[in-house]
Amino acid sequence: MIVEVIGTAGACLLLLAYFLVSTRRIPTDSRLGYLLNLGGAAMLGVNAVVHGAIPPAVLNLVWALIAIVALLRQRAAHAVTGEASSPDRDGRSG
Repeated sequence: MIVEVIGTAGACLLLLAYFLVSTRRIPTDSRLGYLLNLGGAAMLGVNAVVHGAIPPAVLNLVWALIAIVALLRQRAAHAVTGEASSPDRDGRSG
């Protein structure tokens, strides 16, 4: 039961990220979008692994890795430009 809740919540996070970007409520490179994708992929990945669904598990692992790389690159870019404490493009600090 808990695995189904985790999987459903993960799907909702991915859909929310897609909705926010598609409706231009957040920019495509926003930290919020990356975090929603990372959380959603991780949660769906857990669900897929528990159910032995290898293709969706691999897909979500890759999806999460893409989000992690994007977050790390964003952090590195902010460190180089000295913008680490300024608001990012979605208006959040840090």
